[in-house]
Amino acid sequence: MKRTLLALCTLALAAAPVLAGPVYLPAAINETEGAYTQVTELWATNPDTAIQGFVVRYISGTSNGTIRVAGDETGPYYLAPGESKRFTNLVPAGFRGLLELDGATMLRFSGALTTRNLNGTKVAESEVPVLDQVEIAPAGSTILLQGWERAGSTLTSSLGVVNLAHTAAQCTITIRLKDGLLAVQNVPINLQPLTQVQFDDALAVLGLTNVAEGARSEVSCNQSFWSYLTTRNNQTGEVEFIEASTRIGGSTLVEPVGTTPDPGPDPGPDPNPPPGDSVVFTRNGEIVRYPTNNNGLSNFRVNMPFSGNREFRKVTVDFDFHIGTWDRTNTTGFHCIFWLNNGSSWNNMFGYVNTRGSRNMTVFQVNATGAGWMEQASGGSPQPGGNYHMRYEYDLDEDTVFYRITGGGGNTVVTRAYNIRGTTFSTARFFIEFGYQHASEGPEAYTPGWTFSNLRAVFIP
Repeated sequence: MKRTLLALCTLALAAAPVLAGPVYLPAAINETEGAYTQVTELWATNPDTAIQGFVVRYISGTSNGTIRVAGDETGPYYLAPGESKRFTNLVPAGFRGLLELDGATMLRFSGALTTRNLNGTKVAESEVPVLDQVEIAPAGSTILLQGWERAGSTLTSSLGVVNLAHTAAQCTITIRLKDGLLAVQNVPINLQPLTQVQFDDALAVLGLTNVAEGARSEVSCNQSFWSYLTTRNNQTGEVEFIEASTRIGGSTLVEPVGTTPDPGPDPGPDPNPPPGDSVVFTRNGEIVRYPTNNNGLSNFRVNMPFSGNREFRKVTVDFDFHIGTWDRTNTTGFHCIFWLNNGSSWNNMFGYVNTRGSRNMTVFQVNATGAGWMEQASGGSPQPGGNYHMRYEYDLDEDTVFYRITGGGGNTVVTRAYNIRGTTFSTARFFIEFGYQHASEGPEAYTPGWTFSNLRAVFIP
């Protein structure tokens, strides 16, 4: 037995790898949250005819990876000729960051982000690339990550940014929703040299509480870098690892050239054409300006009639508004931003957004959800003197009705969403009202010096 051990040790020393440039395993994590544990694992393959090996250095998240300290390296880990091995315990418990892999030039690596329940049963796995000079993006370029979403605390998205330069990096992130609407722009991120940072539930950090699947981010850095996105279902444990999107303009591949095929008969009409009979209402420029003193102006209405009864599945509303001041006699009252209604019935109120003035609170009310009255106050509110944009959607494809108020630079001030039920809604006319409404159940606060402009409402069948 002693002779066998001695022989193995001698063989391992004789086959010690010739070290080449390092590669990096990003998103290295070993954490338990709730009923699930996430661990990043490593596949290694030795295609050589001799024993080969590698060492691992641990670079914890946000640390300076160019500073080398005792104990931050383990190994060597050896593989027999032709062997492939999955290393499931390389990442220690509680660690998150970057693994530096240094080893023999012929070794091949790939990563896997696994999720297991508390019994150790694997419930999900996603491939994680190992980074070399081919994978990383050059300084000044942009990585676009598709597939962002957030549904309460159940479905969340986390952003990772890796700085592979040996100097500090300054990065920015911009997020657009699936319709291209700007959500946040040029949020700064500073990174230490040779390090990684991961922002868990990044949309919530940026103030976006409910985001339909299909949002995207654009990440840029002034050093060579890499970025990734993970989406997680906190109920099922399912995790998806998302890398940078590919653009046609970056491809050097060539289409094959062959004989021209017989075109055959003319095609018939598209059985599922895109909606071409959407109805659009616009009011460009200033729509209404409320005087600084109440002179009787109230309930400024824009009617949106249709030629007969119509069926729609979605409506979007955009407009700009400026807040002058709060009502001096009712600073915490309901200062109306808009009221959207399907006809005149109160039960067909599609959206009603008020700010509670100096209470720094915004209230969203909806009747037409298919499930009765909805009302919710949200912390945060547009402020006097500011210019803002309102985005509203009632979407029966996504079963969601929501609003979002953005300020200068596209930053989200406040947002709220509800679930709705149905397939289409029927209407002969809509209206939208802006500003002070002299209602008997209020009356609501006056909106002195407020202006509303650039209305665009789109009804999609």
